[in-house]
Parts: sequence; C-alpha cells; structure tokens
Amino acid sequence: MARWRHIVALGLAAGLLCGRTPAGPPTRPASQPVKLTKHLQVDLAKRQIIIEAAVSERREALEFLLCQKGTKDYESLLVTELKPSSLHAALLMLNVSPGLPARWSTKPGEKPVFLPPSGAMLEIAVRWKDAKGNTCTAPATDWMLSVGTKKKAEPMRWVFVGSGILDSGGYWADADGHHISLANFASSVIDVPFRSSDQTAFLEFVPNGPAIPAKGTPVDVVIAPVKGAEKAPAARVTFAVDQLGRIELDGRPIAPEDIAKAVKEFLAQHAQGAAEAIIDPRAMVFDRDRLKAILEDAGMTDVTFRTRALTEEILPRTADQAAKAIAWWKRQFADAGNALVDPAQDARETLKLIERRKNQLDALSVLWSDYAAQLRELLDKHRAAPKAGDNPAGQDQP
Repeated sequence: MARWRHIVALGLAAGLLCGRTPAGPPTRPASQPVKLTKHLQVDLAKRQIIIEAAVSERREALEFLLCQKGTKDYESLLVTELKPSSLHAALLMLNVSPGLPARWSTKPGEKPVFLPPSGAMLEIAVRWKDAKGNTCTAPATDWMLSVGTKKKAEPMRWVFVGSGILDSGGYWADADGHHISLANFASSVIDVPFRSSDQTAFLEFVPNGPAIPAKGTPVDVVIAPVKGAEKAPAARVTFAVDQLGRIELDGRPIAPEDIAKAVKEFLAQHAQGAAEAIIDPRAMVFDRDRLKAILEDAGMTDVTFRTRALTEEILPRTADQAAKAIAWWKRQFADAGNALVDPAQDARETLKLIERRKNQLDALSVLWSDYAAQLRELLDKHRAAPKAGDNPAGQDQP
C-alpha cells in the first residue's frame, strides 16, 4: 500500500503539504537531503531523517530521548522545535509503516500478557560539533546509562509506533510533544522495543554526563530504518467512518469495494498487520458492521473499533427536537447577562455547523440525483430493447 496516502493526513497537520495531495512518490531517490521544514530533512538516497535539536537534560532520570521544546524538557535528553507529526510523515516517506504501541493482551480465559511496542525497527544516532569544531557522531545510546548497572546502555534499536489520532482529529503526539520515548508512551512517535515503565522508581535510563556536550549544544538526530523495516511483521492501518458512512483509510477516502484488496496487499507485506477503526458516533450501526465484515473477510483479525467522542452539537432531526432546541436558545439569550460566555458566540458556531451539514446534504442530493438519472436511463433502455421471442417491427409472422 502506498505510503504517500499517510502523508496527506499527517502532512497537513504538520503544515508540510499546504493542502495539496502529492501525485505520488518520487521516481528515484533525490541525491541530496530534502528540507521539509525548518528543522527537518529527509535523505531518500541514504534513507535517513535528520532532525535539528539541542541538548536539554544532563542529570535527571529520562523518559524521552527527544521531545518538543516546552513540553517534557526536564525529562528529555534532547529537545526540538519540530512537531512530532512531521517526524511521522518523514518516516512514511521512507516507506515504513507505524506499528503497535505497548499494550496488554486480554484474551478470554487467559491472564493478561504485556506486549511491548512492535513494528518497523530504527537506528538512531546523534551528531554534533565538539569544542574544536570537529563533527562527532555516536549512537544515541552512548549518551545514556542503564539505571541498574550505571553502565552505558546496550546498543539497541527503536520502533516506529506512530502515536494515534485524537477524537478532535489532531495527532496525539503533537498535543503532548512526544517524539522519541524511553518509557512506553502510546502517544510517542518512536518508542523502545521492550517494557519500560514511566513510573519514576522504574525509569530505565539516566544521562551519561561525561559523554554529552553542554546544555543547549546543537545536535542533529539521525534516524534510519534498518534493512527490511518496510516489511516489518507488525504494522497498523487506520480506518475512519464519518457520520454519513464515508470511509477513509489512513486519511484518504476509499470505496467499500476497494477495502478488501487494500487490506490483502497490506497483510501480504505485514503478517501481523492490525487495524484501528474510528467510528463517528452519528454513523449508523450498518456502517460499522459493514466495515467489520469486510475486514474479517479480507483476513484482518486484529481490529480495534473505537467510537470517538462527539466534538460538535447534534442537530435536530424532527420538528419536536427543533422546537426544543429553539426554546433552549431562547433561554440562553434571555439570561445572557449572567453568562460567562456570550451565547451569540455559540450560536454563530452552530449556524456554521448547520451550513456545513447543509452543504454535505446538498452534495449528496446532487450525487443521488445523478445516480437516479443514470439508473432511469438504463431502465428505459432495458424496457425499450427487444425481448427474446418478440417479433421485430416490420417482419411477418411465419
């Protein structure tokens, strides 16, 4: 499945694509790194991502290798101005899929089993200039010590788990500022591939002070998928069903009849492929059940359905509901002087919502009218066509 469709949703959130859908992936890797944002480059030829960051924490226990500046600086080795969704989009450009965050397996009749983060494996290095201006490079783990042994952390790989989408439609990691975690956070873009608690008493890592340059030193974080990461067994796709039953796969519209083929292609690449389906609470039960049946028939057995919280008003659907809504608004305006928020503000937002819904219904009305016209034309042609056994006009009976 083409990874560029992921970039549409996440790239828009990161401000990468300015609202344009890319025509497709480059025909060949660029020979030079591509600067996607002020703090991010992607080197397609070397299959590397370079993030501009700076040293943050050199003494306290660590929960993060990298976070967005102004969030968890005191618990992170490095900080950056980059949004986490931009990192996610860059990883997709290298043709790797988000995997699965740490979770508990709760099969009926069995004890819960902890499942560590899994997915496309990554290698992470740090690059900086020393006091003499020489460029230095080291694995990120050289800057960390294991809490238990106080020895340098063992060389390890990292996993692209990919955070998630909030009910509001925003990217979870953008809200929390979590780029690369050292404790298992489902909101992180990248995590460690083993169990690591975020409880202070069980933090796994502390900074390796002597190896780390001074606080504020500029550092490039270099991230590269390991060989074969694009076919990691564990990977995840996300479906969304809106209030009108329309389906999106990883941020792009998909017709129900095309889902099975896409899922089978995905599972051919990722034997442990999983799916998350986010359902609008105003969708019909039929919409959810149809998607569930399609996924099951296509062989997708690891599916999580989640009904997102309603983030906007439910508009009335009967005359009685409309009358009650108007009565409520009358009370709001009558008591406006005692309210903390002017009801006019909420009323304007409701009117905008009504206009959006009307536009959606108008678009559906046009679609259905065209559908009806074409179906009627086919029916008329069918009725007018000679039937088997009919006597063609102008021919005598034998």
